[in-house]
Amino acid sequence: MRQTLDSIALLVIPQGVSIEVLVVDNDELQSAKAIIDAVRRDFPYPLNYYSEPVKNIAAARNKLLEAANGDWIASIDDDEVADPLWLAALTATADHYSADVVFGHVIADFPDNTPAWIKEGNYFSRKTHKTGTEVSSGGSGCTLINRLFLEKHQLKFDLSYGTTGGEDVQLFYRMFRLGAKLVFCKEAIVHESVERNRLTLSYLKKRAVRIGQTYARYRLEQATVQQKFLFAVKNLILLCCISIVSLFSYPLNKQLFLKCYLKALDKYGKVASVLNGKKVELYK
Repeated sequence: MRQTLDSIALLVIPQGVSIEVLVVDNDELQSAKAIIDAVRRDFPYPLNYYSEPVKNIAAARNKLLEAANGDWIASIDDDEVADPLWLAALTATADHYSADVVFGHVIADFPDNTPAWIKEGNYFSRKTHKTGTEVSSGGSGCTLINRLFLEKHQLKFDLSYGTTGGEDVQLFYRMFRLGAKLVFCKEAIVHESVERNRLTLSYLKKRAVRIGQTYARYRLEQATVQQKFLFAVKNLILLCCISIVSLFSYPLNKQLFLKCYLKALDKYGKVASVLNGKKVELYK
C-alpha cells in the first residue's frame, strides 16, 4: 500500500482537476491505519481513511462510493503502482471519447524467482485494446468511473459477489446495459505486483473456473431459460473441443497444453454456473 500511495503522490494532475485520496481498509484489525497515519502529514493531497470490517470486497468498494464526493472516481488497488501520467491519461480519454468509464492498462510484475513457465505462459496479463475501443465491462483496479452516473441510477457493487470476485465486472456490465459508454485507454498504466502464493498451477486452475462462473452469473442475470440452455450447450461443445486439443498437445507443447487446459476450465465454470450455481470463493 505504501508504494501505491507514493505513486499517487507523484501523479501529474491535469489542469483544473483537484483530487482527494480515499483509502478503504477491508480488515477488521485496521492494519492499514498506521500506514495512513504515517503518510498523511507529508501527503500532497487530502488523505482519508475508512474501515470496512465486513470481509467482503464488494462492501469495501461500496464504502468508497459512499465516501466519494467528486464527479469522478479513479480506482486503484493496493497492490498496484500508478504511472505518473495515469490519471491524466484516464481523464483525457474520458473527455475525448465522452466516456462514463475508462479502463486502464494493468501490467503484471513478478517477484524474484518466479517460475519460468509462469512468465512464458503470460497467464497474468490482461487483455488490452487500442485507446478509445468500446467494451462492455472490465475490472476496477485501474479505472475512472463517472460517479454521477452511478448516483443517477442508484448503482452499487453487488454484495453476493463479495467472496468470489466479479463484483466489478458485474457493476460495469449493468452500467453498459443502462447506456453508459465504457472505453479502454492503453496509456493509463499501473503495475500490479503478483503475489507469490498465486504463482501455482492450483491457483490458476481455481481462478479459471471462477472467471468462467462469474462471467456466466453476471451475463445471464436477465437471461431466459432458453438463453441459459443455449449458453450452456455452446460452452459444453467448446469444452469438449478444447479438451481434445489440450489432450493432443500435451506431448508436443506443454505451454499450449496448459493454456488449452485453463480455457477448458473456464468453459467448465460457465457450464457449472448454469447447471448448479456453485461458486468458487477466492476471498475468505
